[in-house]
Amino acid sequence: MTRHLSTRARRFSWSPWPGARPASSARGGRGARLLVLSVLCALGAAGCGRGFSIVTPAGFAELEDQKAYGYRATNAEGVVIGVRREDNRPFGDLGFWSGAVDAHLRRQGYVADKAVDVQSANGVKGRQIHYHSSREGRVFVFWCSVFVTEAKVVVVEAGGDQAHFSKLEAAVRETLDSLELG
Repeated sequence: MTRHLSTRARRFSWSPWPGARPASSARGGRGARLLVLSVLCALGAAGCGRGFSIVTPAGFAELEDQKAYGYRATNAEGVVIGVRREDNRPFGDLGFWSGAVDAHLRRQGYVADKAVDVQSANGVKGRQIHYHSSREGRVFVFWCSVFVTEAKVVVVEAGGDQAHFSKLEAAVRETLDSLELG
């Protein structure tokens, strides 16, 4: 079972680049890893029904058959937007879920640049944290937004190479602002 969980944890590594990890990734203690694994498994499993709507920006194509995502779109330069929606189990509030995701990303070597309170188009409060990491001499940007309702946790990810992402920041922000939770 441990092998299965660690395989799932790698698969749902909170990165728009599957399988990639920043070179400076560090590992926490066994207890911390087990908590993170349970959080990732809860968020990583494919959910039933979409339960949200989001507008795909011009120049992006929505990807089909994304097992870990309810929605995932990319452009030709590799900038990616993805949405995951899962049961709020173990039950937690926005502080718990955004803190768990943030702690996991920092342990993976992502550097937080800023955190802001956000709101979905239909008024659900959330938390968005902007990160960066370096790989192969390039800087990558990763935005992670977390929204929590009584029943669901929704994680919205956007990221890509900084050179391409910075040109699309306004379009990405507009797309994230279009998110409506069901």
